[in-house]
Amino acid sequence: MKSLLLSLVLGLVCAQEPQPEQDLFELSGKWTTNYIGSSDLEKIGANAPFQVFMRSIVFDDQESKVYVDFFRKENGICEEFSLSGTKLEGNTYDVDYVGDNRFVINYASETALILTNINVDEEGNKTVMTGLLGKGTDIEDLEIEKFKEVTRANGIPEENIVNIIGRDDCPAK
Repeated sequence: MKSLLLSLVLGLVCAQEPQPEQDLFELSGKWTTNYIGSSDLEKIGANAPFQVFMRSIVFDDQESKVYVDFFRKENGICEEFSLSGTKLEGNTYDVDYVGDNRFVINYASETALILTNINVDEEGNKTVMTGLLGKGTDIEDLEIEKFKEVTRANGIPEENIVNIIGRDDCPAK
């Protein structure tokens, strides 16, 4: 029993350790939003600015930039956004969208990206969000569990996770 408990504790500690910096350029391409968690549910609800339907991310290390294309739906109408951001240190990026955003890639594989975003809006309110992006809608259970661990580690309760997959009816790119 003690070894099982020790294994669980070590697993949780390792899951919360930041990944070593990796070449994200190789992961550039089409991505879709699968789940979003937020410390403020109003930021990710229907018609909210951060209920986004990701289409692509391009990591450009030569220019220290990131380019993201996504849709946001307001009153049933999909509006397309194309933004660029600046790479800071490690896997951290700064993007201007509905305030200042700092996001970090917590986990990356060929089929999933898990990120944490801290948004400070125009009124100075801070919101912590997490996202699970996929190359499609089939995400492995292990990656969903990693996403939940990152979400909990950021102080966001599981009931503040929204499944975005069924809400995305915006055009494909």
